[in-house]
Amino acid sequence: MSNSLWSEFVTDLGDDLAHAVKEELLTGWNASAVLSGVRQSRIAEANARLEHCAIEGVGQHTMSVDADVWHSWHAAENGCWHDKGFRDWFAKKHPETTVPYTPRKTMVGYRPSEITGICP
Repeated sequence: MSNSLWSEFVTDLGDDLAHAVKEELLTGWNASAVLSGVRQSRIAEANARLEHCAIEGVGQHTMSVDADVWHSWHAAENGCWHDKGFRDWFAKKHPETTVPYTPRKTMVGYRPSEITGICP
């Protein structure tokens, strides 16, 4: 069935255009995947330069995923990004998506004079 559809499609297009369509089908997806990988590497490099820490009320930044990858997984498995097991699997499979965590110093209590240097 698929061979007959392809042959009908090719006949309608002509030789040059059929060859161009075939090349796009073979390499276009691969090119998109390679570009997505390059963008993910740039995201990982930027995350390595930034300091990431938890924000009270918001939480901790744990992953940065390229938008094309996020949308393709979301389209294939709707709601997958809400599943912690999937996110853990994805981070293990693609370590470049993880974000390094930098804990902040916790200040339990302080006196204003310690910060400003002025005695009360």
